[in-house]
Amino acid sequence: MTAVLIFEFPRGWLLGIPLLAAFGFLLWREYRRGLSAQRLLALGLLRVLALLLLLGLAARPVWLTREPPASATRQVALLVDRSESMSLDEHDGTRYQQTLDFMRNRLLPAFKSAHLPVQAMLFDQGAEVADGAKLNATAPKGKRTNLAGAIAHALGGSALPPLAVVALTDGIANENADNTRALTALVDSKVPFIGVGFGNDQGVKTLSLREVEAPSSVSTKTSFSISAQLEMMNTEDMPPFDLLLFRDGQMTQKKSVSPGKGSRCWLENFSVNEDKQGVHNYMVQLMPPSVPSLKCISVLGNVSVRISDEKELRVLYIQGALTWDYKFINLALHNDPTIKLTGLTRTSKQSVFRQNVESAGELLNGFPTTVEELAPFRVVILSNLRPADLTTAQQDVLARFCGELGGGVLMIGGPATFDSSWQSSRLEQLLPVVFARNTGVSGLDRPFRVQLTEEAVQHPVFQIADNRAPREAWAQLPTFTQYGRVDAAKPGAQVWVQHQTDDGPNGRRILMASQRYGAGLSAVITIQNFWRWRLAKDTETSQFDRFWRQLFRFLSEVGRQDVSIHLADQELHPQMDVRVVLEKQPNPKNISDTNKKFFVRVEDGQRNLLQEEAIELEPLRAVDFKFHAEKPDVYNVTVSDALKVPLTSRPIEIRDVNVEFQNTARNMETLRQWASVSDGLAFKVEECPAASDLVAQIQAKIEQVRRGKETQHPFGVNGWVLALVVGCLGGEWLLRKKWDLV
Repeated sequence: MTAVLIFEFPRGWLLGIPLLAAFGFLLWREYRRGLSAQRLLALGLLRVLALLLLLGLAARPVWLTREPPASATRQVALLVDRSESMSLDEHDGTRYQQTLDFMRNRLLPAFKSAHLPVQAMLFDQGAEVADGAKLNATAPKGKRTNLAGAIAHALGGSALPPLAVVALTDGIANENADNTRALTALVDSKVPFIGVGFGNDQGVKTLSLREVEAPSSVSTKTSFSISAQLEMMNTEDMPPFDLLLFRDGQMTQKKSVSPGKGSRCWLENFSVNEDKQGVHNYMVQLMPPSVPSLKCISVLGNVSVRISDEKELRVLYIQGALTWDYKFINLALHNDPTIKLTGLTRTSKQSVFRQNVESAGELLNGFPTTVEELAPFRVVILSNLRPADLTTAQQDVLARFCGELGGGVLMIGGPATFDSSWQSSRLEQLLPVVFARNTGVSGLDRPFRVQLTEEAVQHPVFQIADNRAPREAWAQLPTFTQYGRVDAAKPGAQVWVQHQTDDGPNGRRILMASQRYGAGLSAVITIQNFWRWRLAKDTETSQFDRFWRQLFRFLSEVGRQDVSIHLADQELHPQMDVRVVLEKQPNPKNISDTNKKFFVRVEDGQRNLLQEEAIELEPLRAVDFKFHAEKPDVYNVTVSDALKVPLTSRPIEIRDVNVEFQNTARNMETLRQWASVSDGLAFKVEECPAASDLVAQIQAKIEQVRRGKETQHPFGVNGWVLALVVGCLGGEWLLRKKWDLV
């Protein structure tokens, strides 16, 4: 390092000209008064010294520290990506082979001509120094990519930081634990980052089984769905393939899937019905088609379902005014003693009409104001309500009932109910649809028929006839004349029923849809007079009754758990601490419950005990719990009471998913972000300049950053200089006083 003294405001010295003239005039006057030469010299020196110090401060002196020219001890760090995404075969070879060719034929010769020494490093989830032989012998098999960790390793691997960090990678970075450390090291060392991106921007063909879902608990002799979420990316046309369903290790169902064209994510359902109680493990296996270069991230998924005799299922029906819907739904449930319907009808602003309540005090004040009041119910129906009928506080209670207690919420109505006034409300956040902006539309009273979607055809809720296919049975429904328009379904929602002819901004108008919301489910039926179905001449009333019973069981899904078990928002993989959230639910019967002591037990897929500990739980107060998942498996978390009687359990599947193939497209944005924080460069390999030009740009960046590393430190702005100025002025005043000049 070299340092020089400079002045940021050199014109400050010009202020000394009039001041020196003034000092000279004062000395001349004192000379005329007969002051001796020795005394004049002493006063002049003190005044000039103080003046020079003040003028120097006015010119703002600073020490400028510059970095010396590069020495042979500093090198360019060359990071070479060896993660598995670099093994993807594109054009004339894999991404890794293209990287080696780029190094050998272009980059290294140019660095040598520029007399810049290079140190190569291989990286995936870790990083290590590598020579030419190791680079050639390495196979790109790294399971994760930690680009930030490699940058930090390159910057901290020696006493002197490298001249620059050059990364040859596809930019797919799926580890971020070292991001802060690498960012700090880049900023502090002021080393430029240069990224060269390999691969293509679309990625390769992928087909994956993302997730398998099912209710955690179902009553006996009730149809339910095992849903497999599939994802297909970067393919024009995928041939049919098979999905297999295994029950406790034995294959029970097989279905052929025709995925169609284009990238998409969709659900495939298996309908299951169990007669006996017990816990069953269901596994879905994807049988990949024979397609060249197709990558399958995951082909297996597991889920466990507890089959038990159903206890009473209570449904709360809230309506803004007396309608026919409540009457006919009540008739549909008449022969099912396990489902009890309770009605709450607003008859005026000050009064409500209660039906089928369990006690004289239940719902006495109308709409529940707390989650505890809703706890006895498993499904809440909102029928023919206007926006003014639900306050924000009431909407919050409904959202908590669905999201926290795992309840089901269904909204039924027509144009007056699905009103634009609900937009951006808490209720709209809860429901699976986006409310329409336009009001006063015409044509909603024209007769129309309903049309099932493919998802509904496969769903158990819509299996209303044993001897006919769902689409055929639903085609016999009568026409309806009133419906509410909504703009679109939300991402992740399932559209079940559409208008036969009315096209909206996103396809056919939605008449029925559902979605998961927190621990529960929400759904809408936008048909005003859906009850007409039961009165139609050619319609079997048993089908209407069966639909509503199946819908209520679907919305209630798991029933009420004494303790809910939720997964925290995290990416699950082997060798990690899995965080779950435990929450005790309010007592449905409002009985005082002082028990706070519970036990949490974790077992692996072979029922081996991994962890057990005591915890304290209070209603609606979440408690975190962690366990270590060492390997891929289906882990079972069970919560028991103080006597170790199991209350609830949840299987948690840990899969060894190849995250390197989850997104195979080249990610230049990652490289640009690292380049921007270090004043570096980022290129696609096909847009990279000639080797000599590239190295010239790297050298220019090194010099630019080095100039940027000039550090300035203020000089003279301290107590010592101030004391010296005060001393000079004070000494001059004392001498003048001593010589009777003041």
